[in-house]
Order: sequence, then C-alpha cells, then structure tokens
Amino acid sequence: MAGSWTCTLDELVLATGGMALSKTHASFSRVSTDTRDDLKGRLFIPLKGDKFDAHDFVTQAVEKGAAAVVVQNIREEWRPLFARASFIKVGDTLQALQGLARFWRRKHKYKVIAITGSNGKTTTKEFTYALLKPHFRVHASKGSFNNHWGVPLSILAADSSHTHLVLEMGMNHAGEIWKLCAIAEPDVSVVTTVGRAHIGELGSQANVAQAKEEIYVATPKATHVFNVDNEWTMRMQTRSHSKQIQFSSFRPKVDVSLRAQKMNWDGLEISGTIQGVNGQASVPVLGRHNVVNLMAAAALGLAAGLSPAAVWKGLGAITDSAWGRNQMLKLQNGGRVLFDAYNANPDSVHALIKNLYEMEIEGRKFLILGDMRELGEFSEAAHEEIGEKAAAIPFEAVWFIGAFAKSFWKGFEKCRPAPLPFSSAQVEAGIAKKFLDLLRAGDLVAIKGSRGMELEHVLDGWPLATPLGSKP
Repeated sequence: MAGSWTCTLDELVLATGGMALSKTHASFSRVSTDTRDDLKGRLFIPLKGDKFDAHDFVTQAVEKGAAAVVVQNIREEWRPLFARASFIKVGDTLQALQGLARFWRRKHKYKVIAITGSNGKTTTKEFTYALLKPHFRVHASKGSFNNHWGVPLSILAADSSHTHLVLEMGMNHAGEIWKLCAIAEPDVSVVTTVGRAHIGELGSQANVAQAKEEIYVATPKATHVFNVDNEWTMRMQTRSHSKQIQFSSFRPKVDVSLRAQKMNWDGLEISGTIQGVNGQASVPVLGRHNVVNLMAAAALGLAAGLSPAAVWKGLGAITDSAWGRNQMLKLQNGGRVLFDAYNANPDSVHALIKNLYEMEIEGRKFLILGDMRELGEFSEAAHEEIGEKAAAIPFEAVWFIGAFAKSFWKGFEKCRPAPLPFSSAQVEAGIAKKFLDLLRAGDLVAIKGSRGMELEHVLDGWPLATPLGSKP
C-alpha cells in the first residue's frame, strides 16, 4: 500500500535556503517540473535550460492547482498568484530541486543503491528492482532518469512507505557522478563496467574510468560492489578501503559467480555460486552479456540484505521488460525482431553481435544498425571496427542508417563482400518495406543504434504480433 507524501513549506525553505514570498499553503504533496502533470496540491519547480525556461509556465502551473512554486526570479505578472499558491524564491531552481531531494532522502532514511557504468546500468537497475521488490518496499528510478535533474526527481518520487531506492546515475563529464552522490548519499555503489561510451566527451577510456570511479570515491562509507572481470573496475577495487562485495564469472573466491550454460530464445540457463551457495536458474532474458548485469544485481541484492537463497529464487523471476532493451518481438509472419535500440556504443554493439553469432535459429539472420553517437574523433574507427565484427556472421541482408555508413562498410568489406547492403542517412520507409518483404517465418532481424537515431521508426507499419510498447 502506498505511503504518504507531504512536505511542509518550512521544510522546503530549510532544504532550499529559499525565502517565502507568500505562505498561502503550509504544505504540498509531491513535486513536479512539468505542467503536463496533475499539479493539484503539488510543488512546481520550473527548471531553466539553454533553450527553455519553465518559468514561462508558472501561471499555468498555479491555474492547474499547484499549491507551491519555487522560482529564481520575480515577475510582476505573478504577484496576483501569491494569494493562490505559496511562492519561494531561490537562487537557482535546479539547485533547489537537488537540495529538496537530499532533504527528502535524509528525512526518510532510505537505503540507497546507486548504479553507474558504461553498459548495463539501466538493465542492472531493473534486475535489482525485481530482486528486491518481493522483500522490501522499493522504489526505482523510471526509464533513464539518471542525470542532475532525473536523480533528484527519482528520489522525490519515493514516499514514506519506501525503504529502498534503486537509482541509476549517468554522466557525460567528470564531476557529474560526484554531484549525484552528494544528492543521493548512497549506501551501496556499483560500476557495472567501464567501456567506450562517452569517450568522445572524455577523451580516453582512462578518463571514462576516472569519472565512473567517482561513485566509489564519493561514498567511502557505502558498501562497494565490484565487477572484477573488467580491467578498469578491478583497478578501482584495489583502491577501495570500504566494505566490498565482488562478482566475477572467472575469478575464484568472489561473492557472486555466475556463468551461462545455455542461451536460446527463452533466455539463459545460468549456474554458479552466491556467497557459497551453489545453484542454477532459468532466467528469461536474452543475451550472454546479461550475465554481468545479473551478477551485479545479485551482488546488490546481497548488499541490500537478501540471503543467497532469496537471490537464487529471485533470479528466475527476472525478465527483460524495458523499452528498447533486448526486446524480442514477434512478427505476424513468424519472424522475430530483436529490438535493442535504446542506446548503443562499441561495447554494447560488440555484445549484440556476439550474441547473434552464438544464437541458433531456425531461419536466417538480418541486421539493422544505426550510428553510435558521442564518440567524437573515435567515430570512424569505431564504426569500421563494428563492420569487421559484423562480417563474421552470415547475415542475409544488412542496413546501416546514419552518417558513418562508409566507415561501417569499409570494415565489413575488409572481411567479405557485403550481402544485400542498404544504406541511408535516416530511417526510410521504402527500405524498411523492402527489409520486411525479405523476412520469413523463423528469421531474426536485430535492430541496434543510439537513441537519437530513432530506429523504432523502422518498425512503423511492420505487422508485429508482439507490441513494441510506449517509448519512455
């Protein structure tokens, strides 16, 4: 049963360091930054970006029933609204949101689990939530609410009945994870992997690792969960002096060790040891790469208070459910679509290609790839490398969508002639139709690319027997 959510105006002033311009309502229920939400009785915090300023919607927020508003300037047109809603003036509304989230986290003494990594952080978050949900009142950040405003909103979405928060933390630049940890004050921290995501912004994989390691350095009193199969996170482990839980598929004497014994349409058959308890489980998730995410979730479950037996039992109930992440969709003609286009970087595309290589299917294999973004000067080489990897699989046809098609095909054709090659700058309905016409019962087409490529539009008009669902 849901708990209560009420914050007083005095608490808001204390948390934000603001000044009350009016005290029409002494409290509010919930927080919103979007006037499209139901604002009745809520606090509205207008955020200001480079290209927008939600202060322009303050009047609309009050008209929709907001009980309180935090603003960082005063407009004359708002003065008549002071009689309808409490107004608090602050120096910066984003900092006010973050300060209120820190206050809320401390007030309710949640056990906070923080997850970052180049790959798998959202999937690990979902797996961890699934493990904890039968045992605790747990709240998890929705979608990829993992940045400077998403993390505070995720904390503020929890109510008084919750005991555990599972938060995803993303970054594009050094210092961002540190700041998110200062807001969330995690009790448990993990870096799932360090790869080449965001290498374009940070310049090297070593810089990516240093930025990710902030989640450990900023939380010296937390339990640190380590992937000791990844060379970068293994180095982090040697520098940590906090309580540790380690996971690995290959190293002995770790807390969690799992391996996939079998992979098919139905998922993974895994076996291994969790804190000395041997076991096996059938997990309905696709892809051998998910073993890392399952081990991370299992280790986080232990850190949160689950017994090894409870973790083993919970692994079998985990499913792939997040939009655009390893979604297996059925076509009405009996073919299948592996839709994994929420995001992409070289490591995640390598993992997909490896899974496709290992997966035995009744029919033929097809591939649709889009640009991997945020790689900067490494973009051409990375796409060429992906082309070489893709050439190892006898795809019936391949369609590359984006600006780096030339680099991809250069790599591919180093190894063998391209099979039915298609290229386009963006999704084109005509090519999508040609691809659909090629597919028969038993065939598999995998779709992967960065979120900005909007590859879901490939499926516009495709006769899906399994719905794609609503994008986050």
